[in-house]
Amino acid sequence: MNARSQMGKPKKQKLDGGEEMNEGCKSLSNLPDALIGKILGLLPTKEAIRTSILSKRWEYLWTSVPNLDFTQAMLDKRTSLVNAVERALLLRGPADIKRFSLSFPVLSDASRVRSWISATVRRNVEVLSICLYGFKEPLKEPNLLPCSLFTSSTLKELELDLPCIFKVPCTVCFSSLRSLTLTLLVFSDDCSTQKLFSGCPVLEELTLQDCNWANLKFVSICAPKLLTLSINEMDLQYPRGSDGCQIMVFSGSLKDLSYVGRFQNDYCFYNLSSLTEAYICHNATKSLRHLIYRFYKLLTALSSVRNLTICHTFFEDFQTNAPELLDYMPLFNDLTTLILESSPVDIRSKGLLRILQNCPCLQTLIFCEGISLSSDYAKDDGVLEPWPPCFLASLQLIKVNTFYGDLEEIHALEVLLKNAKVLEKMSITCSNNFQGAPEKKRDVNKQLSDVPKGSESCEIVLG
Repeated sequence: MNARSQMGKPKKQKLDGGEEMNEGCKSLSNLPDALIGKILGLLPTKEAIRTSILSKRWEYLWTSVPNLDFTQAMLDKRTSLVNAVERALLLRGPADIKRFSLSFPVLSDASRVRSWISATVRRNVEVLSICLYGFKEPLKEPNLLPCSLFTSSTLKELELDLPCIFKVPCTVCFSSLRSLTLTLLVFSDDCSTQKLFSGCPVLEELTLQDCNWANLKFVSICAPKLLTLSINEMDLQYPRGSDGCQIMVFSGSLKDLSYVGRFQNDYCFYNLSSLTEAYICHNATKSLRHLIYRFYKLLTALSSVRNLTICHTFFEDFQTNAPELLDYMPLFNDLTTLILESSPVDIRSKGLLRILQNCPCLQTLIFCEGISLSSDYAKDDGVLEPWPPCFLASLQLIKVNTFYGDLEEIHALEVLLKNAKVLEKMSITCSNNFQGAPEKKRDVNKQLSDVPKGSESCEIVLG
């Protein structure tokens, strides 16, 4: 072996425990424990655990990292996950926990899970995410959460994914909690659920994902600092005959509201004057009359919103199941952007025209799934009746997505271009069937350029 090859090899030395290591590892091992802990804190928990085999000194250093993430997918066996969690909580010394995440099949270990969560609370956890599954009897499971959790003064973010009966203790005081996400919980009764929401005085973000309110009749959520509320009940199933729960929400600070579901619960909102964004979508297989009235109540509460995204099929539901409500649509005096989702929109729909009639300051109108025009109107003079005031004074941008270039779509575009008197731009996004067909795009461009326009300065962009 020559001298150069010998120089290129790192020298090996002994660790305290007798293991050999090269110079690079020695340099890392010479760092103080606090600095190594910070380095380990930058690694995923699984990788941090692997460093325990480096030497005896490193065996427990990973247990002091501030962020711990334990999932069954992270470790191959359930027993490995149990051992890792218990080592992290028992051997970490005085260090606080900043973030703790656990996804775990409970089976017969409810008491063990409670002790883990208690340990994180004693360590002043700030962000806690608990996803539990694999219950033997989910609807009879004893409360898995320790009482100490509900009086934590350090907790800022809490996520609970628990498909079981949820009941809170007598005292609930989340004095620092700003974000709460609840998934698949089955609320036990009115009183317990009311305590939960009343115990979050500084809550700013609330997410409710397929939570079951069937055991409740009435709950109020009074959150003066709430900024964001997201409700998804897409997969929620109630027994036949259930009318759901009436849920009243009071928040003068709410900026962003999202609802996806079938209005199986009756939501009542008060004081939404600060609302900027609202997203409302339903996936009902049947649009029953009383559900349409619930949607109408919600729509009325949104009258101060600035940007509204909505499934346009609601308008058809109004016409079919509650046509009397069309004449009582709320005024949206502050609405500047209206986004219509779900399916192609017939621009002569009575429901759509009624909404547009009540949006005098609308500036942007977006059709996410395209537009159409009923054959009954395809050959008339193209004037919208009633003529929406925003088309005369404020509407500057129309976006049409998923454009196929069909004749009825082109007729619909012609009607929009003819009626929008101050339109500055119409942006059209073509569907995939325009790919490899440049001549088709040229033909559409030619047709639209020859259309009489209400606004001569309007730019048409076909992309």
